[in-house]
Amino acid sequence: MRIIGGELKSRKISFPKTRLTRPMTDRSKETLFNVLGNLVPGKHVLDLYAGSGSLGLEALSRGALNVTFVDRASWAVRVIQKNLDELALGGKAEILEGDVLRAIDKFKKKARNFSLIFVDPPFQQGLVKKTLLKLDQSGIVMPFGQVIVGHTRQEELPEGLVTLKLARTKKIGQACLSFLFRLDTSHGETKSYISGEF
Repeated sequence: MRIIGGELKSRKISFPKTRLTRPMTDRSKETLFNVLGNLVPGKHVLDLYAGSGSLGLEALSRGALNVTFVDRASWAVRVIQKNLDELALGGKAEILEGDVLRAIDKFKKKARNFSLIFVDPPFQQGLVKKTLLKLDQSGIVMPFGQVIVGHTRQEELPEGLVTLKLARTKKIGQACLSFLFRLDTSHGETKSYISGEF
């Protein structure tokens, strides 16, 4: 695996040799960051179900201010740390080992906010709905913050989201990327900064 854009373009990253994880394809990753465009630089990023950390590492390569990686698997934490060390990015990152939903609760209690959140859980385990509902209720997504979800075509997004609004879904083979943004309800503003409406 390699970083596909930014300052660290073409640098190799390690990935665990296990069937317990599924890397996002380069095609999907390139589509994701093409859609985000200039929304990455200077952002506080949260990479949930991080795996090897490839999405967060890509964000750092493209100018993100810092990334917090969360994964419950100890092997994932080791691989992320190895990648951060080899790319000299340790000063811009934090790794949390543990359950993603509990981590969101901890961020809420500490009033930590993020303006860009990646959600790429194992497919077909009901985690897409659970995680989006938790994020929607948590308040850790900054106003106009972006939440990008990797999921299969069979996995539907939850209904009844209050603070998060779907901007677009891109189908890539059997997988999908859905882009949501946080509404700024305090001013009645619902403009999407990832759907070309500036």
